[in-house]
Amino acid sequence: MPLSAHKFLLYILPRNNLLWVLVRVLAFFRSFMMAPHRLGKLREVASHEGARDCDIDIVLVPGIGTSSADTWPFTSRAWLRNILPQAKCRARVLAFEYSCPVDENFSWEDLLMQGYQLLQELANARSTLDSGEGLVRPILFVCHSIGGVILKQALCIANEQLNHYEFLVNAVALIVFLSTPHSPSVKEDTLSHFMSVLKATTRKSIKIPSARIERESNILQGLTNRFEGIFFRTPVLSVYETIETRINDRVFRTRMQKLVDESTCTTHAPMEKTLGIGLDHMHMCHFDQSKVPESSELAAFIMNALDNATELITSRLKACEALATSEDKLRRLIDITVEFTYATMSSYSPTASEVAVKAFELPLHSTAHASNGSSTAGYEVITTTTAVESDRPQLRLPCVLLETSTPNLTFRGRDDVINVIGQELLPPKTKLVSSQNTGLRQFALCAMGGMGKTEIAQEFAIRYREEFDAIFWVQADEIAKINQSYQRISTELGLEKSSESHSEVVSRELVKGWLSNPWRDHTAGESFNPSSEVNWLIIFDNADDPMILTDYWPQGSGAVLITSRDPLTKTLFSARTSGIDLGPLSDEAGASLFLLLTGADAEEDGEQMARRNTQLLGGVPLAISQMAGIIRRQDLSLNEFHDLYTDAAEHLDLYDTRTGDASTRGYAHSISTVWAIEKLNPVSRKLLELITFLDADRIPEYLLIEASVLIFATEVNFKKSLYRDTRTELIQSSLVKRNKQKQELSVHRLVQDAVRAKMSASSAKNMFEVVVRLLWVNWPSGMPKPSRPPQYAQPKITDSRSKISRWPLCGQLYPHVLRVHHLFAAVPEPSTLAKLEFSAVLSDAGLYQMERGRTRGFDNFFDTAIAVCEPLVHPDRDCLLGNIYHTLGQVNYENNNVDESRDCMEKSLELQRKVCEEDGIVDERLAMAYAERGLTKMQHGLYEEGIADYEKDREIRESLGTYAPTSKEGNLASAYMALGKLDRADHILTEAITRRIELYGERDKESFRAGWLAYTLGRLRNLQGRYDESLAAHHQALSCFRDTIGDTHPKAALVRHKIAEHYDRLGQHENAINVINEALKIWSQDPDTYKAELARTTFLKANVLETLQKNQKAAVALKVACRMRQELTKDKRSPSSLETDDFEKLVVFWKR
Repeated sequence: MPLSAHKFLLYILPRNNLLWVLVRVLAFFRSFMMAPHRLGKLREVASHEGARDCDIDIVLVPGIGTSSADTWPFTSRAWLRNILPQAKCRARVLAFEYSCPVDENFSWEDLLMQGYQLLQELANARSTLDSGEGLVRPILFVCHSIGGVILKQALCIANEQLNHYEFLVNAVALIVFLSTPHSPSVKEDTLSHFMSVLKATTRKSIKIPSARIERESNILQGLTNRFEGIFFRTPVLSVYETIETRINDRVFRTRMQKLVDESTCTTHAPMEKTLGIGLDHMHMCHFDQSKVPESSELAAFIMNALDNATELITSRLKACEALATSEDKLRRLIDITVEFTYATMSSYSPTASEVAVKAFELPLHSTAHASNGSSTAGYEVITTTTAVESDRPQLRLPCVLLETSTPNLTFRGRDDVINVIGQELLPPKTKLVSSQNTGLRQFALCAMGGMGKTEIAQEFAIRYREEFDAIFWVQADEIAKINQSYQRISTELGLEKSSESHSEVVSRELVKGWLSNPWRDHTAGESFNPSSEVNWLIIFDNADDPMILTDYWPQGSGAVLITSRDPLTKTLFSARTSGIDLGPLSDEAGASLFLLLTGADAEEDGEQMARRNTQLLGGVPLAISQMAGIIRRQDLSLNEFHDLYTDAAEHLDLYDTRTGDASTRGYAHSISTVWAIEKLNPVSRKLLELITFLDADRIPEYLLIEASVLIFATEVNFKKSLYRDTRTELIQSSLVKRNKQKQELSVHRLVQDAVRAKMSASSAKNMFEVVVRLLWVNWPSGMPKPSRPPQYAQPKITDSRSKISRWPLCGQLYPHVLRVHHLFAAVPEPSTLAKLEFSAVLSDAGLYQMERGRTRGFDNFFDTAIAVCEPLVHPDRDCLLGNIYHTLGQVNYENNNVDESRDCMEKSLELQRKVCEEDGIVDERLAMAYAERGLTKMQHGLYEEGIADYEKDREIRESLGTYAPTSKEGNLASAYMALGKLDRADHILTEAITRRIELYGERDKESFRAGWLAYTLGRLRNLQGRYDESLAAHHQALSCFRDTIGDTHPKAALVRHKIAEHYDRLGQHENAINVINEALKIWSQDPDTYKAELARTTFLKANVLETLQKNQKAAVALKVACRMRQELTKDKRSPSSLETDDFEKLVVFWKR
């Protein structure tokens, strides 16, 4: 009997007569006997108007073995008419029909798969609506029994992938749970409680194998923790039974039990109401048919919630709009929660690993801020992989990383600000659910430079350090410095070993993952306990361009303090204003600070004069501090200072200084005179002018000493003592600070602005050229020396490409390269030599970023380098421009930009060949140009032409006596493998590996190159059928990559894909899944760049899951893989027609 007939008969027959009961029984058995393992579908069971004309969607989710949704009161037009508001009387009623066989193979993880499917079905059902209607049409969810578990999983996924399902989350107007179990008071009883409910509804006694009990328990506890962590701002009605349910324990023996009481139904949602109804568990969904007084209360709650639905949804949409601007400021703070990331990395996802391994759970209670438009995937269970996973260091808490931990004894007048910050950021004293202090707490201190923002942030951190388990200080004025801070956090906290911290991207994601779901140690396997929550504070200092924080923005239930010149920072990451515009010190506080710093409190009328001087300086703390230094140094009284400052003959015009910086305009005008920069001796002023072209935070003194030689050699008899004397004057004037241990100077940015604003055009040009030369000479270049010595300066270290030994020095100099790049546009026309050096250091700095795993952006270094170098007329122009195109080509082919790579390499070879022909020579750079062009030809399938270029490269290197095997031999062997010439490939690889052992020893860690040769050898041995040797070679490659470029580099993901293929072949399918997940996690750091690799590896995962007979998970993984392949190829073939080779062709030849 079709379900439509059931519905019709139930509608017209008198209720509770014999025929009506018989029809209900038939409907129940039809629902219960559905095909096993079938993914659920949404079916329209009632529509009082057309789907497009309805005012509300009602989604019904029945339990397992309970009554069909067709029999629920929500399918009755008459009943709905009584509860729906007049404005929303037209409803579309949808029922989610699914099956999950309850037998010896039953798994709660399989059931949770239906949550993912419910989301997909609901998204499809809403896709037919107009865009405006789809946003505002309310959704009412009604779930019975275990059906509520499916909905909770769906909402957790939607919250974790908010960028994908925000239109659904915002539309949820009400959730009704009818006897849905949540969590007992003892978390460890969760599994047994859920199994009791399942046993009662299915009348089957199911036993979970002992080997799976811990995993099944973790899954259910994790679900309840995650759902509680959402803090869903939606009315929730949790209905529990007050009548016991009859349970068949065995033949002829029954017992009575309340399956879901008030304590086990509550979800702790902020807008939740619990209601007891005088029905048992099985009859709860038919509350309208029994004369129970509570049913009217249930109907009233629904009516009231739906009456306010439009207002609720509209307020959510307005909150989202407040986060966005026309410049896309609502760009997702974390954009790794695309479908394939969830599907391949979440242990509760449809394609999660099935390996029963010991794991630690991250308590997923941290998504409370989702209502403000942010989300995070959060890795709920991180599994250990015995085959390839290395040991991790233990977490170190408490962890306090501050610029200084010493209290500031001169801190004055900001206690009120400290208190305001404390009210916003200090951890709540209780864990009671409320509308405040749930989720991320944030506060922004905004003001022009010199107002004391950094000092206030430091004071707050020091005063309240005992309130937090972890405090992290991040220099946030440049991306490179944020990356360095996150790497430091990652290693100091214990998320990775310092020897493994090779990828800035990976370190960033490790830190963000921990902040999202902080835990105390790696062995914790308990479910979330509020008393063990980790409280953290992160401080982003000098975030004057707050948009650069988007890729580093934390989630979770911690605290964020930002200091910034940009007032928009207060609202940029929050729907409400969260922060203050910091004003000047009060006259009283300023005078107190003035007297403290000058020691003039004993002077007659000292307090009054201190007030007058404070007013004169505008209450700016930095100006007061600077002037106090001048007063002490010149031994002035407060009256004398006042007279000097107000005497026009003694003082420059207050408004002569113009920085051109909107955020400091007005303040920079006055501080130039406050700091008396013009009164410094000429040597000190020149050094200060030089410092303005370097990054403000960490300036190596060896650079300044070398600069002093260049600047003063022609003017004075330079000695190091001259630099020391100059440094002393600047320190005494409080213009710079010194870190003796690190031998570094730092300077306030506003000092830099003011000094640069007073510089003449010729001085600015000269200082820019000096700094550029210093950076280029000290930069460890990746390119070999040119055969013809260039006219511009050359670096002290050359030919260090891919050598990890150069990374520390590059990391130290990179912020200063960023600084000169930022200032370049404002510098008067530099000399041609300076432009050549500037272009050279930008290109090599971009290469360094690529080696560290960066895949895009590169701070626009390459664009600037080409724009500056290409128009030049100089003998060295062609050689340098060829180097720039060479490096840019390498970046492009590493990032799968095949066409751009070939274009760059063609230009590079053309330029380098021209240089060599003019000089009648060949050199190492020409050899490199041939090899890289050959690689791009191979990328296009022109293997013979590519091989010819590679042979030319080797011929040149051998003629120069510089030949040594590198990764090039691996690429050349790959080309012969593609042509089927395996013997030739074998000869090349064997010779190259043997030669490198002679040069670098058995444990070759000179660079990643030995690992690349081993990786290629493993691919060759696999083609030759020598599988054991292939697996050993791939393990050797992974070991080399770990020791050089890092365990999370994309090349390490390539090897993992191959190792997974081996495990699959050997029948070690569980190990294969683990290794695949590790590879996918690496690829997912940049899903756009590595979409082809993600598609291929996800397809491999689908095949392994199918072998494991995890058909539902395999189907979802296959769907994700095919979707990505279609996006790359536009090929719309059905998934069933695709083979492994179709996905292998997506990646370049050396990855196959």
